[in-house]
Amino acid sequence: MSIFTFLADEISEQANQCGRQAQQCQQTVSNIRQGSSSIVSFQSWTGQGAQSFVRQLMTKLIPQTMELIAAISGFGGSITKALDIMTQADKVVDGIAGQMSDIFDQVF
Repeated sequence: MSIFTFLADEISEQANQCGRQAQQCQQTVSNIRQGSSSIVSFQSWTGQGAQSFVRQLMTKLIPQTMELIAAISGFGGSITKALDIMTQADKVVDGIAGQMSDIFDQVF
């Protein structure tokens, strides 16, 4: 049995969870864009306050949310890369342990 086998599924699930969180954030950004365009298009809210609100959404909230999405996605990707490295290392260690076991079996 490999050293990290019992952790791999849980770690992979956490990486997948990061992906799902990024998708949810992306959907939220899409909803915000759609909602802000309806403010402007349908003139449901007019005046300087409406213009300022939409400007804040477009110049602050959405770009910062996109940065958050990139960070979440990057974190999930890093988890996956780390898991791949651990899996490869585990295979190497497992191979060495198997060779040692074979040597001991030949000696004893």
